[in-house]
Amino acid sequence: MLFSMNPEISERYKKIQCKFNLPQLDVLKDTFKFDIDSMEKEEDLFDNIRDEMFDRLIAFTDRIIEPLIGMTDSLSCMYEQNMLTLEEKKKLFELYRKIQALKWENNLLLIKHDEKKTAVWINKTWSLWNSDLEEGLTKISENLADKWSGFKFKEKVTNYHG
Repeated sequence: MLFSMNPEISERYKKIQCKFNLPQLDVLKDTFKFDIDSMEKEEDLFDNIRDEMFDRLIAFTDRIIEPLIGMTDSLSCMYEQNMLTLEEKKKLFELYRKIQALKWENNLLLIKHDEKKTAVWINKTWSLWNSDLEEGLTKISENLADKWSGFKFKEKVTNYHG
């Protein structure tokens, strides 16, 4: 995905990137699918990056993880929960737990801006994305796609004679 790179924003980010050992801005923008057009203050830039990363992270929680480990709120959730092994559910819950911790850390940063804690949050989120999240959700998605492709109702009808 190509993004326009405002030189002023790029320079502002390079300052905080060096200070806190953050990932490259173009890599963050490409991975989390966001663009930054303008910022008035460095603080705004930092918060905007965190907000964009947070939105992408929570989208995965809402669309993928919660329906698979939570209540069955749709017919597909009911089937998909039964398609997963206990081990897969445990791995998903572990991802969910880590994302929820990041969610509440983000909420704290919304209440009280802290440059150092924001940098730590960005690095933790980047690390989770690259270590567990992308690989784990890719495997689960491939697994469910395969299972849906081969899904068939049972031929034999069972009757309950309670």
